[in-house]
Amino acid sequence: MPAGPGVTSAVDEEPELQPPVSEPIEVTGPTMAEPSSISHFGLRTFAASVGILSLSSISNLVRAVITAKLLAVALGPTLTGDLAQILNFSTFLFQLIPLGLTTGVAKLVAESPADRARVGSVVGTSTALALASAMACAILLAPFSSQFSQVLTGSTAYTVPVMLVLLSLPLYNVAGVLSYVLQGLADIRGLTAANLATAVTSLMVLVPATIAFKLVGATAAVAATSVLQFAFFAFMVWRAFKARGWSLRETHLSRPTAGSLLQYGGVLLIVGIGSWGSLLLVRTIGIHALGELQNGIYQVVNGVSAQYMAVFIVWMAAYVFPRVVAEKNPVHMQTILNATLRANLLIMGTGMVALIAIRDLVVRLLYTPAFLAAAPMLPIQVLGDYARVIGWSFGIALFAHGRTRAYLLAMLVQDALWILIAPLAMPHFGTAAIAMGYSLSSLAWPVLMYPMVRKWFGVRINGEGAVLAVVGVVAMVVALVFPAAVGLVAAAALPLTVYVLRPKHAH
Repeated sequence: MPAGPGVTSAVDEEPELQPPVSEPIEVTGPTMAEPSSISHFGLRTFAASVGILSLSSISNLVRAVITAKLLAVALGPTLTGDLAQILNFSTFLFQLIPLGLTTGVAKLVAESPADRARVGSVVGTSTALALASAMACAILLAPFSSQFSQVLTGSTAYTVPVMLVLLSLPLYNVAGVLSYVLQGLADIRGLTAANLATAVTSLMVLVPATIAFKLVGATAAVAATSVLQFAFFAFMVWRAFKARGWSLRETHLSRPTAGSLLQYGGVLLIVGIGSWGSLLLVRTIGIHALGELQNGIYQVVNGVSAQYMAVFIVWMAAYVFPRVVAEKNPVHMQTILNATLRANLLIMGTGMVALIAIRDLVVRLLYTPAFLAAAPMLPIQVLGDYARVIGWSFGIALFAHGRTRAYLLAMLVQDALWILIAPLAMPHFGTAAIAMGYSLSSLAWPVLMYPMVRKWFGVRINGEGAVLAVVGVVAMVVALVFPAAVGLVAAAALPLTVYVLRPKHAH
């Protein structure tokens, strides 16, 4: 999916998944043993697919790394924190204005990818809805830019940057819809090419604009990038249509399609409001209670976390989700979800341990020594992300098979706990309270999601998954206590465990 309106974090969003039309799977008892014959979700296949699907995220990650360094040097901690607040606000709006037109678009296209009339109605309707909703939002909010600047940063000095970000919303919104059309058409190459082109050209605009005009230049670059991103994704959709012998002139509005899209988008809309609303609220409380400098320090923690979690979200949404949706056999579902956990802990867990081990170096490389106060908070945030990886490895089945209320409950409980814990802890722990609240609240994902998946689908974590989860936590503790070289050695614990516990039939 394309990057949203932002420069400090390329993709800062929660998983965007859509429930299918089919009824939920009911499994009241334990499932049978996992059959070894199911090979379509092997670790090697998964890793290879992740490599392809992650090219877009990696390009956005590289862009974010360069951007973070640029902003740290050009703006310093205070202005970087102010810019992050403005972009968090825009991303919060970006959860509202799509009206949930995200994975629902991909789902409707993927159900009948060869039906030009159906695809044309989805493209035409979703694009019109996206453009209309974003333009309405920008027009309604633009007169209040000064007030938003005051609330977000404590100053009215950033009225123009707020205006520029609002102007970027319409084209970003349409580009987002077009990206999900490409997902539905399984045009992974087109999707990747559009993201790569956006990442490269956005840097070409951002660097000189920020150097010349500081924060105003950075937000102007956001607006300019929205034009480029829309152009790239529109071209790729036109290319995909042409390859099928279709024409974009066949796109049209459809009232039934609009109804389906908006119905599917309801839960995603609420999830987006909760996720970004909690982040925005906690950080707004923090900027008023702790000051702009500390808000800028926490941006390092949030920014680093958002980048590696974005890579995780991409392969979960593009590779795992379609397979879970298609799988109706509870025995096979257990295999898929445990294989997902195994692969996620191997890839994400290993990277998280390494990050904790070299946290000081990461801050120095991505930012500047002025941000080093963020390094001790990184491990706290990483623990929360680790809990999320475990929880969503199983919880993805809730959304995939119609248990949307349960999925929504887990997401909103995490949001509410963060809003509750962080402000209460700020007087005692300062900026670290924001990361602490995030990690403690993130436990809601595995604590709530796994029991519900086990109850409704009969899925149980297998022995290898349980061992890997524990090994990952132990390795993180080792990396925390013994950073640098010893900690990097600890990062090998998860790959070694996977090798030792590999199935006997594996080659």
